Amino acid sequence: MSGIGRKLLKLAAYGVAWLPFAIVRRSLLVWVFGADIHPSARIAWGVIIAVQRFKCGQGVVIRRGTSFIGPFAVELADKVFIGRWNRFECGEAVADPSQAHMGYARRLVVGEAALINDSHIFDVVGEVRIGAGTWVAGYQSHFLTHGASAVERDIHIGERCYLGSAVRFVPGSGVGDGCMVGMGAVVTKRLQATNAVIAGVPAKVLRERAEGEYRFERYW
Repeated sequence: MSGIGRKLLKLAAYGVAWLPFAIVRRSLLVWVFGADIHPSARIAWGVIIAVQRFKCGQGVVIRRGTSFIGPFAVELADKVFIGRWNRFECGEAVADPSQAHMGYARRLVVGEAALINDSHIFDVVGEVRIGAGTWVAGYQSHFLTHGASAVERDIHIGERCYLGSAVRFVPGSGVGDGCMVGMGAVVTKRLQATNAVIAGVPAKVLRERAEGEYRFERYW
């Protein structure tokens, strides 16, 4: 799609987001924008979807004010919950054919029953992958997949993790399965440990998690 075409798509998506009836918004997203949305998914008023591909599974909930804007693909597995005022973005310039040699993945993948709370920012120039059952809890965490010197860009968060408020993941970083990342941590590399408590600036593994420690469960 040309740059002009993407701009028109974005304008149209803003208009759809503020239509008063959920069934009308869903129908236009499917028929006009080509989105693949399960009938049981609930996409709130004011959710802006202007991406190259959008797919969400059974029981997905996206609350008001969240936006998906840019030339990237979105795949949300069953029972994903995304709260209010989250921003998933990718700049238009990275989709220009002149940038093809950079290998930008431009992909968001969220695993089954994952939870993303409110007011987080996701830069989806590379791939952001969030494992099944993981919580991006609290508020105002940042996930950045590009920068002037970034070669490894993708961010991978394992399954059944818990990320506290205001964490920062730099390009090429990530954590393994079952990890807890403390509030305000800055993860600067791919930490391979599993079932670990991680915190600090820069973040490091503090210790292993004891079995059953800090259990978190969805109750809705």
